[in-house]
Amino acid sequence: MKVPKLISRTAVSLGIVALFATSILRADSHLVVVSGFQTPESVVHDSIADVYLVSNVGPGNPGASNDHNGFISRVSPEGVILQLKWIQDGSGVMLNSPKGIWLNGNALYVTDVDTLRIFDRVTGVPLQNIGISNPFSNPLFLNDVVVTDQGTAFVTDNRNNAIFMVDPEGHASLLAAGPQLGSPNGVIAHGANISWVTFFRNQVLRTNPSGHIFTEATLPAVDVSQLGLPPGALFLDGCVRMLDGSLLVTSWITGKVLRISSSGRKVSTVAQFGSVLAGSPDGPADIHVDQQRNRLLIPLFGAHQLVIMQLED
Repeated sequence: MKVPKLISRTAVSLGIVALFATSILRADSHLVVVSGFQTPESVVHDSIADVYLVSNVGPGNPGASNDHNGFISRVSPEGVILQLKWIQDGSGVMLNSPKGIWLNGNALYVTDVDTLRIFDRVTGVPLQNIGISNPFSNPLFLNDVVVTDQGTAFVTDNRNNAIFMVDPEGHASLLAAGPQLGSPNGVIAHGANISWVTFFRNQVLRTNPSGHIFTEATLPAVDVSQLGLPPGALFLDGCVRMLDGSLLVTSWITGKVLRISSSGRKVSTVAQFGSVLAGSPDGPADIHVDQQRNRLLIPLFGAHQLVIMQLED
C-alpha cells in the first residue's frame, strides 16, 4: 500500500480536509483527518483500551504556567472524538499546558510546563504531580517524556537545552544540559540509551548510561537564513522508532514526516504538511504509531487536527 504524500493548507482551502474530518476510517482508508482539537501536541495509542490519547495545549501561550486550559482527549481508531476533554483542569486536577504524553503500565505520564503529572490510564484520575526544580535562569519548558520498562522517566526541556530524569520513586534530577544537546524535543528510549531530536539543529542524538553523546543521524539541512534561524535548524519535534530500526521524525520547518533508515544514511519523505518555510506551518508534532494497525498518528499543532495515516506494509 502506498502512503499518501500530501495534506496541506491548500487542501484546507479547497475543503478537502473538512471532508476527511467528517469521514470514518474504513479498513481500506489511507488516512483520515480529525478536527476540533486546540493545539494538539502529542498522541499515544492505548492498546489495551484501543483508543488514541491526544494532549491539547489549549488556547493561549504554550509556555504559560497557570492558564489551566489544557486537556487530554480520547479518540477512537475510527477517528471519532469520544471525549474532547477527558482530563482537564478542575475537580482536583491541575493541568495547564500539557505536551508530551506516554503510557507505562496503568499510568499516563504528561509533561506540563514545569511538572510531570501522572494519571490513571483507565479513569484519568490524578495519581502524582512531580515538580521539577529549575536550575536555570529561564522558566522551564518541559516538552516530551518517555518512560523505560524499569519505570524511569526522561523529560526534555528544549528552552533550556536540558534533559531531566525522574526515577520510579518520583525523584527528579538533571541528567544533562548544555548546547551540545541541540535543544532536545521528542525523546525515545531503547534499552539503556535514550535518543532525541534537536529543535534548533538537524540531528538525532543519543546518549548512553555513561553520558557520552552520539550522533545517530543527520538530516539534510535547508536554508533558514531568511527566517533568522541558526544554520541547520529544522524545528524537529516528534520521533518514533519502528520495528525495523528506522526512525520517523517530524519537522516544522519543512512540514515533513521523514523516515531515517536504521543505518542513518537514507532519508525519505513519508508525509508533507504546511511548512514554516512556506509561511503556513501546520506543525507536525509528537507522533506515535498504532502498531496493531500499522498507522501513523500525527498531531498538527497549528492546524488543530489529528491525522491518522496508514503506513506501508
